[in-house]
Parts: sequence; structure tokens; C-alpha cells
Amino acid sequence: MSEISVYTVRTGAFSGEEPARRACRELDRVRLGKADACKRKEDRVRSICCGLLLQYALRRYLKTEEKVEIRYAFGPYGKPYLPEYPRLQFSLSHSGGLVGAAFADREVGLDVQAVRPVRKTMARRIFSASEYDRYEHMVSCEEQTDWFFRCWCAKESYAKLTGEGLGTDFRRICFVPEHRCILPDGVCMEDTPAPGYYLNVCTRRTEEAPHFGRTKDTTEELLRYFRLS
Repeated sequence: MSEISVYTVRTGAFSGEEPARRACRELDRVRLGKADACKRKEDRVRSICCGLLLQYALRRYLKTEEKVEIRYAFGPYGKPYLPEYPRLQFSLSHSGGLVGAAFADREVGLDVQAVRPVRKTMARRIFSASEYDRYEHMVSCEEQTDWFFRCWCAKESYAKLTGEGLGTDFRRICFVPEHRCILPDGVCMEDTPAPGYYLNVCTRRTEEAPHFGRTKDTTEELLRYFRLS
């Protein structure tokens, strides 16, 4: 049984000028370039945190404390992977003040969503028929909002698993939380890693069932590991 490790980071801990500057020294050249290309400070900090999580996971995997210059390759839909380390698959996501990452020895997809106002017309664009029927029969706005973000997060994680991303027709994907699956062929774990946030991580259904590790807030651990505090 293979384990899927799921980490989150609170970006506010890295938003100061000095922690961000020191964190950049730990990033590979590609990720550093992505961070420097961000025009908004909050986007830059999210990119830095994604880079730190990649470095953290890869250094632990390789049992080294030295910075790893990562060589990326990309699937047919642009999904990145590490050709030199095929048994370390990853998926990154960020929303609001939270960054999430999943690492596994198999293809994996992860999505994080911060709750925000949504229009009802959005539900029609992403729900399958059964999901929308469930949505329509919910009594309160709170229930509907919860169901919307659970479904949206699940579908985004599946789209990141396949690599198709925004090209996916979400209405053809169906989230079935009672069976921890995303039809047609995904198995998943969902979580609320912080107040106002939803998370979903998924992989493909195979004979070898995955073990989803509990979501771990690694904010303080990263600050210590990279000596940023």
C-alpha cells in the first residue's frame, strides 16, 4: 500500500521581506523564475511556498540537505513532473492564504479552495445531473455553499490528476463522497485544512489501494527546516 503525503503552508508566515528573500535562496532556478515573474506580492509568496514544498519533499526523498536543481518535464496537457524521480509524483495548489501539495509514488492531483461568494449559475456549469439535483434539494445556503466547494475541489483535483486542467468538462465528472470517489476512475480524500478552506486529493483507482496520509500543516516545520525564522 502506497501513501500519499499531503502538506499545507500558511503563506502569511513567509510574506515578510526577509523570510521571502531568504526563502528564494532555497528554490531551484525554474521556480525562482516563476516567483520573480509574479507581479503581485501575494502571488509571489504563494509561488515561493510551492517551491519550498517541492524542495522539502525532494530533499527528504533524496536524504540530502543541499538544494536540488530540479529538471522539469511536462505531460501532453502541460502537467509538470520530475523525469529524474519518477517515483515522486506531485501536485501543487494555492488559494487565498493557503498552499497545498501532495506527493506520491503514483500520479496524483490536489486542489485547495478558499470559500468566496459564487453565483448559482456557476453550479450549473460544473455540476453533473446528480450533483445538481442534490444541490437543489438542500435547504440552506450554507449547505449549498458547502456542497458546491466540496464538488468543485474534487473536480479540480481530478483535472489536475489527468493533467487536462481547465479543459475538463466538469459536468462529466461526478463526486461521490459516500464512496470517496470521483467518477469515472478517481479515488479521493477531502479535508478542511483551515477555517474557510476546502482540500481534495485524488489518484486513479487501481488494485493497490492508496493510503491517504492526514493533511499536515508544515508552516512551522518549513520555517525551521530552511532556517527562515
